[in-house]
Amino acid sequence: MTPSFLSGAIPALVTPMSTPGRVDPAAAASLAELAASQGASAVLVAGTTGEGSLIAPEDRMALTAAVAATGVPVIAGASGPTLDALQADVARLADAGAEAVLVLAPAFLPLTPEELVDAHLAVAERTDAATIVYHIPQFTGSWLTAEAVRALSGVPAIVGLKDSSPDAELRSTLVGAAGQALAVLVGHAPTLSRALQAGAAGSITAMGNLRLPQILALHEAVAQDPAGAPAQQLQASLAACEAALGAVPGCMPAALKAAMQLTGTVPERWCAPPLRSVEARHLDAVRTALMR
Repeated sequence: MTPSFLSGAIPALVTPMSTPGRVDPAAAASLAELAASQGASAVLVAGTTGEGSLIAPEDRMALTAAVAATGVPVIAGASGPTLDALQADVARLADAGAEAVLVLAPAFLPLTPEELVDAHLAVAERTDAATIVYHIPQFTGSWLTAEAVRALSGVPAIVGLKDSSPDAELRSTLVGAAGQALAVLVGHAPTLSRALQAGAAGSITAMGNLRLPQILALHEAVAQDPAGAPAQQLQASLAACEAALGAVPGCMPAALKAAMQLTGTVPERWCAPPLRSVEARHLDAVRTALMR
C-alpha cells in the first residue's frame, strides 16, 4: 500500500552546514518543521539537493534521525557505488527513522533499463523499508522505460518513483505504467504542471525550499483548471526562478543555500566539499532570481 505522505508537495531539503562539510542536524529539523507548517506532506533529506552523495553515512543518519524526531515524515536519500554499499545505506537510514528511502542505483556507469530493474529489485529483496526508485537520467545516463516501471510495480518494498527527468512525454508513459501500485512524484519543477496533469501523485522538488506555498498553490490550480491562467502563471514564475538560480555560477544546492541565507531561512550557505558556496560577488544574481 502506498504511504499517504507520498502525495502533495514534498521539499527536497538542502543540508544546512555550520562550516564547510559540517552538517547541522538541528537546523535541518527546523527546516522540516517550517515546511510542515507551510503544508508539506513530508520532506526529503540527503537527496541530490541535500548533497547526499558528498555527506558521510553517519551524517546522513544524524540528519534523518533529527528530522524524524520532529514527527514530520522523512524520506532519506540512499546511494552507494555497489549494490552491497547501497543496501547497507538503505538499512542505516531506515534504522535512523526514515519512513521511506529514496534509492539511487549505482551511477558511475550508465545502466540499461533492465539493469536498473535488477538493481532496485536486489535492494527491495533485502529490506523491510519502503523504497522509492530515483530516476534522474540527465545526471546518471540511466533511463527507465514503461516496461521497466511495470516490472517494479507490485513489489511490496517499492512504493514510489521519483522522476526528475526533464522529459514530460516520457514521464506520462511512466505514470501510466505505474498505475496504482507506485506513487509517481515529479522532481522537475519546470514541468510540474504537466506532470500533475498526467496523473503524478505529487512532487519532490528543490524549489520547495524557496517556493513551497507557490508549489502548493500550483497543485491546487492544476486540480481546479489545468489550462487556467492561475496554473500557467504559477508554473511560469516557478520555472523562471529556477532558471535564474541555475544561471548563478556553481551548483543548484549552492544557489539555493545562498537564496535561503538572504531570506533568513538558513544562517550559512556552506556546502559539502568539493562543492563551493556562492561567492559574495554573485549574490546580486541570487537576489534577482528571488524576484522572479
